[in-house]
Amino acid sequence: MTRHKTIFTTVFFIIFSFASCGRTDACENGARPARVESEIHQCVGEEYSGTVYINYEHNGDATLKPEVEQAVHLTGADFLYDFDYMISALEANFPYFGIIYRLNGVDMIVVAQDMRVRLENMYEEIDFENFWNMLRDDFFYYAIPDKEWFLPIGHLSLFSDAERRWFISRYEAATGWNMSSYFLGILNNPPTHPSYPYLNADPKPPIGLPSQTLSTSIIYDGIIGYLRVYRLWGGVSLDEEEILTEFFSDIADFEHLIIDIRGNTGGAFHLFNYYITSFLTNQIIATRFHHFLMDGEHNMRFFRATRQTLSGFGGESSIFLGNTASSYIMEDLSLMSHRFPQQIAVNPRPVHQRSLFDGKVWLLIDGKSYSSAMYVAAILSATRFATLVGETTSGGGGSPWGSNFIVLPNTGIIIRYDPTFVTDAWGHPLEYGIEPHYFNLPGLDALETVLELIARGDY
Repeated sequence: MTRHKTIFTTVFFIIFSFASCGRTDACENGARPARVESEIHQCVGEEYSGTVYINYEHNGDATLKPEVEQAVHLTGADFLYDFDYMISALEANFPYFGIIYRLNGVDMIVVAQDMRVRLENMYEEIDFENFWNMLRDDFFYYAIPDKEWFLPIGHLSLFSDAERRWFISRYEAATGWNMSSYFLGILNNPPTHPSYPYLNADPKPPIGLPSQTLSTSIIYDGIIGYLRVYRLWGGVSLDEEEILTEFFSDIADFEHLIIDIRGNTGGAFHLFNYYITSFLTNQIIATRFHHFLMDGEHNMRFFRATRQTLSGFGGESSIFLGNTASSYIMEDLSLMSHRFPQQIAVNPRPVHQRSLFDGKVWLLIDGKSYSSAMYVAAILSATRFATLVGETTSGGGGSPWGSNFIVLPNTGIIIRYDPTFVTDAWGHPLEYGIEPHYFNLPGLDALETVLELIARGDY
């Protein structure tokens, strides 16, 4: 039996991915964002070399508060204008306020109305940092179902300057992708305020990004193999693909393969399909998702850039298999003006590359399986390729081209959001997450539950 190795990521990034958890915590050069003075110049670079920063301190909620030589003077009217612009743009383009209300019990438009009154009362005192923190803590906070983890519904969040730089580097690398120029045209607009690089987008400490792509092991020789997929961003080198091929060869006669995507906050589900599913299937695996969108200006610019053909949508439920969409889903969809289908098909590898494994595939999921990891669960569940075990995933469904962005005209603050309302073929919105076929047994985690089910023969 071959000793299985841990697989590390390469630098390459599949840029057409569904975006990850909304936090990259990376500077332009790959370092973490500034947390202490010694790291600050790694993130700032020459762009801000003319601005003097002093008294950097950590205030306990992961926000740095530099005393900045103001390069831009913004008035209370500027902040109010940006706030009104943001709410108007979200109402016209963001499709998930109804789901946020049902999941979190919060009407974010009512929250916005209350915030505007507070901003008016702070008219003379409001500054950039206060404005950012109010948006982060008193508005976008309500888009997060689980307050312990930054996994917002529809990726609705402030977009930090560190994220902006990281995404720019990836879009610049994807020279053959037609959406690169669209995104670069938005994100290459530098922030208008020198405090932007030091403000965090998350109300909670971010989920630590894994340093590995995946690892393999044998639980019971000849019976159960185990593949842990920590993340779906970053590429897989030829050497790493060989390790996977070797693993799949070693488990060819096994009865069970357990694939674990718990805690995986996404990246590009194409990575999973190409490097894992295609090895394991001997036939095409296919399913369909439906995307719906409002006709706001930001959405229309986005989809003109995608060159995607849109169909009109008049609220008909007949497009779903079995006409199964619930009435409250149809209420959400009544706000949508356009739709398009997305067909997902995973082709098997050539016979000489394919694994001979013909046993049962299990997929472990939890509430931190988000974004593209959630899509993996949706695909493998809909196609019956795998039996899902654990907890209901988070959402983070989005368009096939990732999230869109709204730039506030005075502050330069960037808002990230998913432009499409996504359902599976039966009309189930992906933002509600994907349920497992088996929830965790009492007192057991997902892996222990699978092992118990296997031992019982109860599957």
